[in-house]
Amino acid sequence: MAERLSWRSARRIALRAQGIGGRRADDLPARAASRRSLERTLERTHLLQIDSVSVFARAHHMPVFTRRGCWDVDVLDRASRPGRGRLVQEALAHEAAFTTAEVHSLLGFRRERAARRDWGAVRRAAGSDAGAMRRVLDVIAAHGPISAAAVARRVGDEEKPAEGWGWRRSDTQWLVEYLFRAGHVDCVGRSPQFERLYAAEAGAPLPDHAADPAALAEGGDDAGSGPDPSAAQGELARRAAKALGIATPADIADYFRLRAAEVAPHIRDMLATGMLREVTVRRGSRELPLLLHHEAPRPAPVAAAALVSPFDPVAFHRPRLRDLFDVEYRIGIYTPRAQRTHGYYALPFLLGDRIVARVDLRSDRRRGVLEVCEAHLEPLPAMRARERVPGVEEIAPALADELGRAARWQGLMSIEVLGVGDLAPALAEMLS
Repeated sequence: MAERLSWRSARRIALRAQGIGGRRADDLPARAASRRSLERTLERTHLLQIDSVSVFARAHHMPVFTRRGCWDVDVLDRASRPGRGRLVQEALAHEAAFTTAEVHSLLGFRRERAARRDWGAVRRAAGSDAGAMRRVLDVIAAHGPISAAAVARRVGDEEKPAEGWGWRRSDTQWLVEYLFRAGHVDCVGRSPQFERLYAAEAGAPLPDHAADPAALAEGGDDAGSGPDPSAAQGELARRAAKALGIATPADIADYFRLRAAEVAPHIRDMLATGMLREVTVRRGSRELPLLLHHEAPRPAPVAAAALVSPFDPVAFHRPRLRDLFDVEYRIGIYTPRAQRTHGYYALPFLLGDRIVARVDLRSDRRRGVLEVCEAHLEPLPAMRARERVPGVEEIAPALADELGRAARWQGLMSIEVLGVGDLAPALAEMLS
């Protein structure tokens, strides 16, 4: 019979495995301390998911803030540049993410797949002009760091406006994307417009498949005879299982966006060797079968009062967020305004081992004001049936303190609560 754990213990293990609950900086530290905060965060997470929205703070800056408090985000920009001080490299891990060197290397099979998969736009572009990919690679080598749009301008191939919202990539931009995803150019930073900046070595070889673009049409993701990815997938599954502490097989697969079938044999191996063991957690009226890592931390209380990005590893797999924290999360940026329930870009607020509220924040950098556009209590329906959940009188002062830290981190001088949401009145009173 599987070992039983309480729901609270499962949450505490999950948070402590991610390095949440330690001491956090109240003010901006020196760069050396900020780099240590980044390093210690990556030791637990292995990645920082990237997102372009900067209405409050960018998603890839938030996990360090959640775990370590105020830090100098310019350290991450320097840590992503090639050289001796490089800590991270952009890759497709859990979506686009900054990853450690070890994880970037393990994801080589994904780049090999990208080089061989059916890229209709790449076949069309390279097939109509046999020298196009070589020219693109040479421009990146000669002028990098350079954006895909700038590469297109240099070869006279402008991006094309699309019908409706957004834009359509030019043929050159598709070639740049292919070269990046196939691992033949490196992303070495982002422009002020948040475009990737690419670099390549002079005379870098073209991908093998570029010599015959038609070959890209002949198979799917696993076409060709690349190296067996199983060993790399096993190591990624083991890292994910430890980073999560306690998890479902789906949680483990989602961490690095592996397929369930790719992860399943490695989970069986981890169970057979004792690296994982089966446990059962009672969540409301449901029994949750979970896998506990043999090095998972003890379920000691978590001293946390922190804002969390919806793209943090604690929250980015929405079924896990629901199962462990009783939170149904739908991000507003992809939702029509009339259908939003918590604002544009609501951040969960973690208090102890519970996510008790959500706040939609905006940094008005011109006025030096952190605007609290909306502030809502989480309903936590299943949790309230089993546990005592903090009330407004506990949540409001803790959130007010965290908003003060957030404002200092962002270099903002004051906080304004705009009055939307059931938590807003108490929060406004605390901050008045």
